[in-house]
Order: sequence, then structure tokens, then C-alpha cells
Amino acid sequence: MAAAASPNPHLLTPVEDALLALAPAPEASSAVVQSACTAEPLGALTSPLARRLFHLERDPSSHKLSVGVRYPADERWAAEEQEDVLAVAVAALHAYAQVNWTGPSLALSPLELFSPDEVEATGATDAELNDRAIDELALGGEPVYHLSKKTTFAYLALQLLGLVPSPFSPTAASSSVSKPLGPAWTLESVKIWRLRAGIMWLRILDEPVPLPSFIQTDAHALRHALPAHSPARASLTLSLSLLASLLSRSSPHSTAQKEATVFAKEAAKDAGLEWELTGRMGKRTKWQIDEKTQLVVLARDATSGERREDQEVDATAAKIPEMLALNDDTLLERTSYTDAAPATSSDLAALDPSDQPSISPFSQSVLLSLSLATLPAPTSLMHLSADVLSTSQISAFVDRVLGDPQNWSVHSMALLLRCRAEAGRSRTVERGVLQMQALVDQLKDGSPTEVSAISSAVKAEDMASARDRLAQFHALALPPAWEMERELAVRYMSLGIVKSALEIFTRLEMWEEVARCWMTLERPDRGVDIIRELLEGRKAESDVVMNDRKGDGARRFKGGEKREAKLWCTLGELERKPEHYEKAWEVSGHSSSRAQRSLGAVYFSRNEYDKARESLRLALAINPLFPRTWFMLGCCEMRLEDWKGAQEAFSRCVGLDGEDAESWSNLASCHLRRGEIEGDKRADDADEEDDGARLDEDEDDRDGDEREAVVKLPFSRKRAAFQCLRQAIKYSYDSWRLWYNYMVVAMDVGELSEACRALDRMVVMRIEKDGEAAVDLEVLEKLVDAVTRADSESTTDAGERAINPNEGKGLYRPVEHLLTHTILPHVSNSPRVFLAHARLLLWAQDYAGALDAHLKAYRAAVVNNPNVAHDRMAFREAVEQVETVVSMLENLGSKDGKDGAVVAKDWKFQARSIVRTFLGRTRESFEDEPEYARLKDLQQELR
Repeated sequence: MAAAASPNPHLLTPVEDALLALAPAPEASSAVVQSACTAEPLGALTSPLARRLFHLERDPSSHKLSVGVRYPADERWAAEEQEDVLAVAVAALHAYAQVNWTGPSLALSPLELFSPDEVEATGATDAELNDRAIDELALGGEPVYHLSKKTTFAYLALQLLGLVPSPFSPTAASSSVSKPLGPAWTLESVKIWRLRAGIMWLRILDEPVPLPSFIQTDAHALRHALPAHSPARASLTLSLSLLASLLSRSSPHSTAQKEATVFAKEAAKDAGLEWELTGRMGKRTKWQIDEKTQLVVLARDATSGERREDQEVDATAAKIPEMLALNDDTLLERTSYTDAAPATSSDLAALDPSDQPSISPFSQSVLLSLSLATLPAPTSLMHLSADVLSTSQISAFVDRVLGDPQNWSVHSMALLLRCRAEAGRSRTVERGVLQMQALVDQLKDGSPTEVSAISSAVKAEDMASARDRLAQFHALALPPAWEMERELAVRYMSLGIVKSALEIFTRLEMWEEVARCWMTLERPDRGVDIIRELLEGRKAESDVVMNDRKGDGARRFKGGEKREAKLWCTLGELERKPEHYEKAWEVSGHSSSRAQRSLGAVYFSRNEYDKARESLRLALAINPLFPRTWFMLGCCEMRLEDWKGAQEAFSRCVGLDGEDAESWSNLASCHLRRGEIEGDKRADDADEEDDGARLDEDEDDRDGDEREAVVKLPFSRKRAAFQCLRQAIKYSYDSWRLWYNYMVVAMDVGELSEACRALDRMVVMRIEKDGEAAVDLEVLEKLVDAVTRADSESTTDAGERAINPNEGKGLYRPVEHLLTHTILPHVSNSPRVFLAHARLLLWAQDYAGALDAHLKAYRAAVVNNPNVAHDRMAFREAVEQVETVVSMLENLGSKDGKDGAVVAKDWKFQARSIVRTFLGRTRESFEDEPEYARLKDLQQELR
């Protein structure tokens, strides 16, 4: 009998540790545990315990087959058998992974898991079991891939772990997804296996959906409870990274992807992995003479140096996938680095990039997870290529792993990532496609998904065992076999090899992609015909996909109504008919998120915002992981002037993709409009999270307490809008309209230094094209006012002067830079700009500069204005300006400048000249005006 669970919930039993790492089980372990730890599922899944757990039953009236786990009567697992039950669940999970991910082929029929009497009584077949499991594992409106093999293994494992209800549980119908289903567990590692099983579950769905919340909550709690730097904690942290990456929808800028990177770095710490992405001098081409800086990953861990000279490494290396050579006439197979290490304080700097110490397969998996943040998995043609920096980074991580081959799965994942990185370069794209083809070929066994890992070039004795392949399986983002083939077909499409892609998509029965291929071949009608033939039952996908189910005379799709709904959505996109989306919604039993997303887009394009809002809300209630759908919903709410709803939608949008500048800008607009309508102090929703006030700690110089205070201060909504716009300009730095909005709101909330920065940036972008119109003169004058009218500096308790960055001396430097370096070099005829500059210089006691600015203002306003000589209003304004400039000459001319010399010794002469010239210019038209007489008197006074 297996050992009882440890009474300390923070520690795992030896059996739990062995199952997590697929390490040799303790000697006292049961045969079931031994079978699971050696990745030989036959012993565990056909054991007496498994036969007591797994049952089949057919309803005599409906002929519906029930497949599942019969829980104990008291709904609790006995403490002494929990490790054995967990071993059965692990064995089932790994059996499914072996069949659909890693290989080799598994000669175990799902029917063998059940009592022969039940199999005979129900008349069940493997195909029917598989269909039933595929139907039941649909999640969040998303179907499981319909050609997934032996899905019964995964279905039973998820039932044992409490993630899906058992049909034999009396409480299944009323169970809530907010807590685990089935009997209670005392083994802490069950939380890790739930997370691992959940990740596998998401990978076989058409689109990722949120997992039940308790999975991540329990995983986070256990992670904090486990000892630091323990293997279990490192493994759990890396699984959390993989889940976040999977939920990021392959966007490198999404919040989830950033979270994935953080967890991957934490996993490196827990595993004792030291790594550094740095640069070294080296050569990348055969004919290169001068060395250039090359990106390289330097890494070592606690096991480094233990295996470098061990012959076992070479033996293991023979059991890895074939790595194709580049064979290019220019590029080297591997970068040639300079031997000398640069002078740096880094402990890793002494490592030779070409001969680094060996690291463990788990550490290699962590490095590959870190690279996923740079180049996520492609979901379409648009994701196949990346910028040069991204491909250089991914190549650096991958080269570090490929140079130290140890594990089949890790090496396969590294080769796959290299294929993705090479897709955008002309010299490497061919090798990338051929390598992808080689990876796919090693997983094919006569069907699109059956995994064997046997190719004609590999001998059976050279193949890695199932245990070696599965040991690091949960530490990698390895796609299932059909996704690997799909990615190969997408790559063919990018190269214009459409017919080969069409053949693969047809074999995989991915009809949406088939239709796209026909569109590329300029035969969209053929794609429509295929979808219609499938929906009308005139075309069979395969021998098992279209069949008459017992007791149901209608022909249905394998994968259930949700997959049929997907085909209706595809037909709607091809024929542009919204009624197909409505049909999809009905067929799916009101569970197709895609149908409502598509309907919402149609209504939005028709300006039917009420209907669009309803559809989009339904779609997001089912699957909320679509930031662009949240964005469209927010736009609908804005058009309908529901500002609170719009604020919520855009908050969710930036929560999913924190670098969406447009969403941040719209969120700011929502805060401002709610402030106008409901009042700005937000007394009505003080408990509401202030999404707009969220800041990047690295980007903001305020402490955390101020963010909390934002909700309590006056102008709280405007401040929230200010913070939202602050985020927006970070991700759309070249949008002058965003900078303008940021400037206006910053002025409103008193952040004048930021307003000055915004005006500076806006002028830089527009001044060449728009000239003086690029300068917001009103804002400029208010900024100068804030400098010149500031009270004397306040003092702190220590008596030191506290400089406010939004007034006086604190604001002077940015405003002075704005004027002298940004505006004045491009503006030569703006009186208001010169007068603002004059006031600033006068405040700074630069009397010579202030007088010069006043003279320039006079020339721009009066001398260069032809209307002064014949327009009465212009004449009267000019008289005031003449008096002003004369007054400044009188007041400043006799003062000492900064160099100690008098500012203007001949100030009277200059003043008389100005007045005399102006009088002569305007005598003919305005000699009889009182203003003219006033200037005559002024002229007399200056003599």
C-alpha cells in the first residue's frame, strides 16, 4: 500500500516528487505508482484500482453512453490510496500526451480500461468512446480538435483531478466551477497536476479560454508554500508561465505575455539557473572580415560541469530529432565568437560562448520559455515573420539549447522555435521549412494525429523512450501533432506552395483553412461548396466523422454541435451573410462565442450599436480573452453614450493588452465624460478599481501611495484620464493628437511639467509643416504664468526649500528649453511667443534678453503688420504696443546685464526712433486720432 500523505501540507511526499519529475519511484511504492513513474501506462490503467474507478454505462432509453469515474460513496479518497489514484490520473494524462504529442505509439485501447462485462453490455467501441470524450471536453464554447486520438484518456484524467464532472456523480449537475469537483484530496501536488492538465486541455481546443479560477488560485498558493529553490516550486512556476503565455493569444505585448516572462524568470531563480542575454564580438558569415557584436545567451546552473565530459551525454544525443544543416554559401552554421571575454562585472562573462557548460534539461526548458516572450507561436501568416532584433534574440536562446542536446522533447521544441525564427529570412527560410517537415514526419504514423516518432531514417533502438520524452513535457510549450502539421501548412502558404498546404489542411480536415487556400487559388466558390457539402451531409470527412448515432437519426459532426457551429461561422465569413452566424448560435446551443463576435462585428459595421453591444456582451461572457472584441464593445458603448460600460470595456481591453494606445486613449475619454456628467470626485463609485490610474512602476517616479490617493483627491476622474493618456503616449509616441490631449488634461489637473513636455513633443512633430500653428499659444502663456507668478518657495520641516516641478524654479527649465530650443528656432514672426519669452527672461532677471524679446515682439506685431497704416483697430493696438516697448526700454535700458554692462545705453535714442518711425508711418491716416496725439506727447517726453 502506498505511503500516506505528509501531514505537513507545505511538503510533498517522495511519491509526489517522483510523479512530478517522472523519476524512479521509492522502493516501497505500489505497482501503480511504479508504472506511472516509468511512463508505462498499461500497468496503471489496467490495474484493479483503475477497473474500480472507470465505468461504462448506456441509457436504455436514449442509448446515450456514459463514460467516467465512479467516486467513493462518501465522496472522499481514502488517504492510503490517494497516491495510487493520483498515479492513475497521471498515467492517463501521459498516455494521451504520448498518443497526440510526443510518441512513440501506444498500443493500448481505451476499451481496455473498463471491465470486459461493461464493454460487452454497452457495445461501446473505441470510436464511440472518443466521440463522447471530445463532446464532453468542449469548454467555453470551444470544441476539442475532432481528430484528437484516444481522448478518453484525457477525459478520465480530468475527471479524477476534479476538473470536469463525472456522469456517475450525483452532485455533478449542481457542481460549480469555482471549486474542484469530486472527492477531496489531501495531496498538495494535485494542484500542480490540475494546472498541467488544464494547460493540456487548452492546447486541444480551437481557441484558449479561461480555466476555472481555482486552478490558478490554488497553484499560486502552493507556489508560495513550497520551499524556495525546490524542483517542485520551479516546475510549478514554469507551468504558470506557460499558462500565461497560452492565454496571451500570441501577442508579445499583452499583459499575460509579460506575466509569462516574469514567471519564467522566477522559474530560473528557483531552478538555480544563471543566464544573461548579452553581446559578444564574432562573425556570422563565412566571408566576414570585421567582427560585429552578436547576441548570445550565457547560462549555467547548479549541475554545470557535472556532465560535460560524461559519455552519457553523447549517448543521449543520439536519441534526439535530426537537426538539419544550413548548407548556405554565406552564413555560418553557428556564430564564431571572439575568445576574449569583455571587461565586465558579470559572473557569467568568463564563459566561452562557443563552449559553455552543460545545463539540465529543465534549465533548457526555462530558456526556451524565456524566448517565447520574444517570438510567440504563429497563429496566422501575419505572425510568421518578426523584426531582426526579435529573431536575433530567439536565435540566441535556441542556439544555447541546441548546442547541448540532452532531451528529445526539449530538442524538438528548440528546433521548432528556430523554424519560427527563420521564417522571415530569405537565407534561412528553406532550412526552416525542411526542418519543420522533418519534425512533422517523425510524428506521423499513417494518420494526421497518431504519433509514433518512427521515421525511415531512425532505428528503433535509437529512439528516445516515452519516459525521456515526457520528463520535460510539462515544462515546454510543445504543440500537439496536428498543430505542428497545421503550422507547416501555414508556412507553405507563406511561400506560395498553396497546393501542398491545401493537401495538409484537407488531411487534417481543417475546413476553414481549406477555404482560405481556395481563395488564394482564386476559387472561393470551391471553398463555399466544400463547407456546404459538409453541412448538408453530402461530403464525409472520414470514416468516423459523419455517422448516424444510435437513437439519433440525424447525421452529426464529430466534435458535436460546437464544431458544426464553427462551420456555419466559416460559411458566414465566406458568403458574408449574418444569418449563418445566427444559425451557428442556435446550433451550438447558445455557446458559440465566435458566432456572437461575428454578429457583433456585422451590426457594428451597420451602425446598429444596440444589437452589436448585445452580441458582443454575449460573446465575451463566454470567452473574454479577445481584446479587440472588448475594444469594439467599448466603441459601441461610447456611441450609445454609456460611459460607465465603455470604461469597463476599455479597462478589460488594456488589462489584456497593456500596450494598446488607442484603448488607453478611449479609456481616458470615458473618465472625462463621466466626470462631466456625474461629477469629478467619484463619490458614487469609490470602491471601483481605478483602472486608469494604474502605472508602470519603472516608468513613473511617484511612490505607490500617490496612486492610492488619486481616487480621493479632487479631479480624480481627470487624474485617471491623465494616467490613461500617460500610458497611451508611451505606446503611440508619434501621435501628436495623443500628445495634444495629454497636454490639455495635464493642464487641467495641474501637471504643468508634463504639459510642457507634451507641448514640446507636439511642436517638434508639427513645427516643420505647420509653423506657428503647431504652438498652442494659450498653453504656452499659462506655463509662463505658472513660472513667473509662483509664490516664494515653500520650505519643509527641515528648513530646506522644496521645489515644485509645476511652478516657479521647478518649471522654469523645461519652459525655457521649450521656448529657446524648440519654438524660437522655427518661429520668427509671433508676437505672443516673443512676449511670453520676454516675461520668462524678465523673471529670470535676464534684462538684456527680455528687452531683446520685447523688441522682436514689436517688430513682429507692428513693423511687419501692413494693416497698422490703414486699419483703425490695428492702429490702436499698435499704439499700445509702442507704449509698451518704450516703457520696457525705459525700465530695462539703464539696468546692468548679466555681464555687468548696461543693457542699453542709448535706450532713449531707440525709443525716440521707434516712436518717430511709427508716427511717420501712420500720419496720413490717423493724425487726428487721440492715440496719435498721445504718442506725440510721448515723443516730446523722450527728447
